[in-house]
Amino acid sequence: MTEMKILPVERAIEWIRVWAELDWPITWETAYATRDKLGWTPAPDDGRFFTTELSTNGEEDGNLSTLDGQCSGVSIPLCSRNLSAEPNTPWTSSLWTAYDDTARALTKLYGPGKQEGERTDVLETVWVLDNQVTLSLVASDKSMSVTVDSPAITAINQQELFYIEKYGEDYVDD
Repeated sequence: MTEMKILPVERAIEWIRVWAELDWPITWETAYATRDKLGWTPAPDDGRFFTTELSTNGEEDGNLSTLDGQCSGVSIPLCSRNLSAEPNTPWTSSLWTAYDDTARALTKLYGPGKQEGERTDVLETVWVLDNQVTLSLVASDKSMSVTVDSPAITAINQQELFYIEKYGEDYVDD
């Protein structure tokens, strides 16, 4: 049986800060060096994908994203994926405690985030930092992860929200 792990909050914050506090935009060399510094193992065929200490069965569990040929962010697991997890079990209790503790630690560092969703489905808290990096902490009963988006992605997302607020959800279809 594969061991399911939840990253200790202090380590999760370390991982998040390393990426969030980089001087964006970053080069691929910086992205790969940061990945390697954290001890993550690149996929043999594409260094944008990697495994962390939380990987189940050696499967890639994190990735670097790209926009216009540049590194635009990173998606990092904060626990092993537990696809067989059921609500109201010791696993989910531990996962939600870790989510709350991680969100509290990020709030202490960066101020309050914006929370959306429900614990019965998917819960997300989003912070836009002073350097315009966006952090998205996401959890369900089965997994928890964080996405760190570059200022370029943050600008795109903010522009889209502007259009949605101005013209409504279906502004593209109009």
